[in-house]
Amino acid sequence: MPKRGVVRFLAVLAAGFALGVVGIAAWYIFGQSEPRPWNMPAAIDGATVRLTYTGSACRDSADVDVDENATRVVITVRETVRATSCIDVGVPYDVEVRLDAPLADRELVDGACQMSEYANYAGCRSSKSTVQPGQS
Repeated sequence: MPKRGVVRFLAVLAAGFALGVVGIAAWYIFGQSEPRPWNMPAAIDGATVRLTYTGSACRDSADVDVDENATRVVITVRETVRATSCIDVGVPYDVEVRLDAPLADRELVDGACQMSEYANYAGCRSSKSTVQPGQS
């Protein structure tokens, strides 16, 4: 009988260890992707948008989501950080986005600023211009 209890204990211990390894691997592979408001205004050159955002010094990667229609272009920068501890200093990163068509008269919108958690972020105030003066 005691051997059966030991075997069961070892099986539970091994299963817990395996779940822990899978959880850590998933966290490492997928990370935590967070939207980051970009610093305005953006520079426009036809169908190319150049913008800067302030991100983490421990950034692993950044992705850009672009949603275009006839009247507006929404650009959302998402940053992935896997570090559990990092210096609390923002680092500026430049991003270049190619649109399907020139921006022209379409409105340029920061997608992160459309999210409730950034509604009061200073860089998301509606009075700020998203495009450098004289560009479109």
